[in-house]
Formats: sequence, structure tokens, C-alpha cells
Amino acid sequence: MDEDHLDFTYSMPDSSEVHAIIKEMKSNSTPGPDGLNAAFYKSAWPWIKEDVLKVINDFYSSKTMHTDINQTYITLIPKKIQPTIPQDFRPISLCNVIYKIISKSLANRIKPHLPNCIHQGQSAFVTGRNISANIIITQEIIHSFNLKSWKSNAFILKIDLAKAFDRLEWNFICQALRRKNFNDEFISLIHACISSPSFSILVNDEPTSTFSSQRGLRQGCPLSPSLFVLAINELSISLQEALSASRLQGITLGPGCPQIHSLLFADDLILCGNATVQEAQAMKDILNDFCNRSGQVPNLNKSSILFSKNVPTNIKHQIKSIFPVPDLQPHTMHLGHPLIFSHKDKNKAYEFIYNNFLAKFGTLKANTLNHVGRLQYIKSVLSSIPVYYMSIVLFSNAFVEKINSIIKRFWWAGVQEENISSPIAYRSWHDICQPKDQGGLGIRDLHNINKSLIMQSAWNIANNKNSFLSQILKAKYFHNTSFWKANTKGPRSIFWSSVLQVKDELSNNCIIQIHGGNSSIWSEPWTPLWNRIHDHLNIPVTTSPLPAKVSDLWIQGTHEWNHQLLANTFSAKFTNSVSATQIIPNDSEDILRWHPATDGQCTSKNIYTYLSTHNTASLSSPGSRSILPNANQILQKIWK
Repeated sequence: MDEDHLDFTYSMPDSSEVHAIIKEMKSNSTPGPDGLNAAFYKSAWPWIKEDVLKVINDFYSSKTMHTDINQTYITLIPKKIQPTIPQDFRPISLCNVIYKIISKSLANRIKPHLPNCIHQGQSAFVTGRNISANIIITQEIIHSFNLKSWKSNAFILKIDLAKAFDRLEWNFICQALRRKNFNDEFISLIHACISSPSFSILVNDEPTSTFSSQRGLRQGCPLSPSLFVLAINELSISLQEALSASRLQGITLGPGCPQIHSLLFADDLILCGNATVQEAQAMKDILNDFCNRSGQVPNLNKSSILFSKNVPTNIKHQIKSIFPVPDLQPHTMHLGHPLIFSHKDKNKAYEFIYNNFLAKFGTLKANTLNHVGRLQYIKSVLSSIPVYYMSIVLFSNAFVEKINSIIKRFWWAGVQEENISSPIAYRSWHDICQPKDQGGLGIRDLHNINKSLIMQSAWNIANNKNSFLSQILKAKYFHNTSFWKANTKGPRSIFWSSVLQVKDELSNNCIIQIHGGNSSIWSEPWTPLWNRIHDHLNIPVTTSPLPAKVSDLWIQGTHEWNHQLLANTFSAKFTNSVSATQIIPNDSEDILRWHPATDGQCTSKNIYTYLSTHNTASLSSPGSRSILPNANQILQKIWK
């Protein structure tokens, strides 16, 4: 556990913390059985504050949850258009707001510890981790399996856990908390929350008779995500212990790559290892032990396995007798992304995005919407559909334009059949995508969205934002150099290919802010001429040994440039450029900065602003497409 957060973890919520929790809640979310939503608590806070605090303090003191507080309605959300069996519904718990306040306060005390408690292979519900890392690593593994240079016999197993939240044993959750050194009093508070609810199912908006549960976590309880990853992390711990004891080998994708044995996102499991009967059996034993203790049950019908191409057929059959699951098929999806491409065109692999767009019009009476309604639908629904995929794949212009054509057609004419002629466009689409204060409608350009998300992903790798992902990519693509000097040739996955397409533009807009001088002078953007540093070496080279880090170019014991050393080693042009480079003298590590942004932060928003400014021409003035100053002032007042 993180010692810095222990005082907060074991403290009792005060008035300001409770009020902050209430303000974060959505005002009009569906209330629980007591009928009081968050809007009531927000508006009535001044005169109910003392009563709310008394209920919370009584719970923290007694470690007992009052039955009425933990009453819960279950609403069934269809997973399919025409559900026919109970499995076709997703149960969502509608908890009382007062219970949500209590459980949220406990969740806030667990969250700061999760980055240190949870294995790096788990991407869900942990601050600073992202679902895209799980997808990228999985795709990189499968891409490596199909390379001619891949010599290892390996397998990857995709496992689906059936009703994972509903099956989790409460005692197992408490054991997981105890393993992470949470004290018994805190664990008692958690147990009181998860073990005391009573349920009624809403059928035609009417609650059925009340019943209680013997296990499981509620989807809708603020505590559930954190407790679930802590419990599932027990599997990662067991696998890591087996790895340390040499009972498992896992797989690596290159020199210096961390051993990969599992990738998890909530209840979606990816297990991988050497394709030997011994390793497969050891992994099966660990999985069975975990399931027996936790209450989990693998859904073998939704699970699948893939072998690297060198695995002998007899070994495949033996391993499949241990894991009786079907082969991973080309259409298999993992967290919404395709895992295997049966063709070289990535656009075809993601063709379903286009179909998702069309499906959004299936039940929508879009032709009855005026242009204000269409604008809101485009911004809130249509433009957000591809964003999830665009952080991993840089799509071709033709593919993006195919999606854009749906949005354009919807804007000008509502829903239309695909085979009819295009509607008349009364304004350039570039004009419409301009910001509102420049006379446009503020619709975001999908090309720039895609590029900005890939550039941010590249930035995260260069900045080591996710060390696990960065180490894996470095081992596979640039193990003997830096990200900035990565080889642009050779086989590469769709993600790495996308990164390479934006790397030069990212490099041209990044600079290292020098503090302690730990940056490499040969492979990192620490000065404007860094990328051609070898061209500026004085020939013959007389400096020995050659400097390696920025600090090697300083006068010893200072943060000042050694001008004599610079002049002896590099050309006059390079020496002058370095001499003009600012140093912020302290002992902290150098920091990578995105210089188009005033704060130096490379966020997708900052990148999008940069790309929009540089790649999109403003409306001409004067001219037929110009916006008069008076009209622009009116637009800025009415467009909010």
C-alpha cells in the first residue's frame, strides 16, 4: 500500500468531502428505492447536511449498514434488439444516493492505492491506465506470431468470464484486500456495504418482491470497479508467482521486453505463454484454483486460442485438450477491436465502424429534426463513434471521407438511402467545421481528430506514460535506440505503422526542457539541430570519449555549457545552437515539452488545436464566404 495515503484511507469523511461527492453526481440520474436523486441532495444540502453526516458517521463508527439504506432496484438493460432469455439482459443496480455517498467515500480511499497494488497487465479502473494499452499489446503479440522472424512456440488464450461481477465471492474480496494490507476495520466497512443489500427487480417499472444475495458485486455501486480489479488481480499475482518460480515462461517480443503472461481489462482475460503441455497445464491449474476461490466460471463458448505459426500440430492438439476452446477466428473482437486481419487492408478490418454509423439511423426519426437538432446529434453521437478506434489506427483519407459522407448527407438532407444522389451542399464542409467564433458550426474534423489521437499515443510512448506498453514496444521496434530514432522499415503492426506516420510531425514540435541533463545528445530532441548531430561532428573527431548525455557538455559541477568542448566537438553552427539552448538548473530529470502549447502539455485537445490551425484555412475576408465583423460578433454572442 502507498504509505502517503494511509491517513486519508482510514479517516472519516468530513462535510467538504461529502459535499464534493454529491456535486460530482449526475443530478438527474435514476434514483434508488427512496426516490431521492442527486438533484435533491444538491439543492437541499444546506438543511440536510447534518442529517447526512450523522448517517455517514454512524456507519463508519458502527461498521453496520442500515437495511433501508442499502435497498436496491435492479433494472434490466437489453443487450440485443430482441432479447429472449435472461442472459440477453444486463442487470444494473439503482442504489439510493445516500448509499452511493458512503460507498463513493470508501472507493475514493481505495483508488490512490490501485496503481501500486494492481499488476501492470490490468488496464481497467486504475488511474493513469487506458484500455488502448491492452488492445495494442494484444495486437502486437498476434502480429509477432505471424512474423517470419518469430521463432518461439507460443500461444495466446482469450477467456471470457461468465457473469464475472455477479459471481465474485465476498470472502475472496476481503482476502484480496487483506493481501494488500488494508486493516481489518476498513475491510469491515467494505464487507458491510457489499453484503447487506436487498433487491427488487423492476418489471414494467414496478418492483417485484424483495430478495437478498449471497455473493457478487452490483453494477451501479461506486465501490464495485475498484473491488473487482483488486479481486481479479489475484490471478495476476498467482501467474507472476509461477513465473518467478519458473513454472511459467510467458512470452517476450524482443530484447529487454518484460515477460508477458496476462493482459486484463475488467473481466476480459488474455493469457499467453510458451506452447508446451507443461506450461499450458500449469496455467490451467492456476486458473482453476483462482476460479474455485473467487467463484468465477470461464465461458468456454466465448473463449478462443491462437498459436504462433511454428507450433507443431500434435502440440496444438495436446494444449487444446487442456483448454477445450475453438481457434481464434479472423472476425474475433477484443474490447471492440479486431484481433486478426485476414487481409492487408486495415480499412476493411474496421469496416464495421461504417456499419455502426448506419445503424445509428435505424430507429431515429432524423428527418423530423431541424438543423439545430441534427447539429447536436452529429456532435454528441455521430462524431464520437470513431474516436475509440482512432487512438489506435490512423485511417486512410478515403476511409475517413466515407464516414464523413454520412455526416454530410445527414446534415444537408437527413437520413437518405445510400444509392440516391448526394444532396446539394450550400456551404463548404471546411467552413462548417470552423470554430463557432470564426463563423463555423464547431463540428470537429475527423481527419484531425484521428491524427491528434495517434500523435498523443506516440507522445505517451516517447514520454513513457505507460511503462509496461513502452517497454514492450521498445523491445520490439527500437530496443537499441530511442523512440525518436526508431527504424521506419521492416514489419510493423497497424498501431506502430500509424505512429510512424505522425512521428516526424511530433518530433518537429517537441523539445526537451533541460534540467538535470540526463537526455541523450544523440537520440533525443534536446536542441533544434539534434536530428542531424552526426553531420555537425568535427572531422577528424578529437574529443575522447565523446559526450553521451547533455550534462556531459557542461562545465563539471555546474549547469553551464562548456563552450570549449562544444567548439572542439561540433561545428560552429551546432555550437551556437546549443549555446542558445536554455537550461533550467536543478537536479530533476529533463522534461519533454510540446512547444505549440503554452503549457507544454501534449494533450489531444492541444494537438487538435494545432492541426486545425495549420491544416485548415480560415474563411476568406473579404469574399463570398467571409463573415462580416458585425455578424461575427453576433455569432459569438448567440453560439455558446
